[in-house]
Amino acid sequence: MCTIEVKMDDAVMNRIKPHFAADRDMMSWMENVLKKAMIEYAEEVESKEMKKQETRKLIERLEALKNDPDGFFKMGGILGKPKEPFSWDEIREKALFEKYGI
Repeated sequence: MCTIEVKMDDAVMNRIKPHFAADRDMMSWMENVLKKAMIEYAEEVESKEMKKQETRKLIERLEALKNDPDGFFKMGGILGKPKEPFSWDEIREKALFEKYGI
């Protein structure tokens, strides 16, 4: 575990100190709050980076298909031909059952 030094405004510390029984309780609370904030920040940054990578990969795939008349059909799924076996009726029936129980 690492130790860091954090500077806080005296006015803020004077406001919060009375709400804790001891300094160690306040420090424990501060550590927990800071840890949570750091985890959330790391997840946000990592998520943005992952989205950038996924976007870059998709653009590369689209660029590779640029001069191919059947390019979008090779993408598969929503952008192209449905995968076999495929039935619109089956999908429609499943949606009706899930939504209405029919």
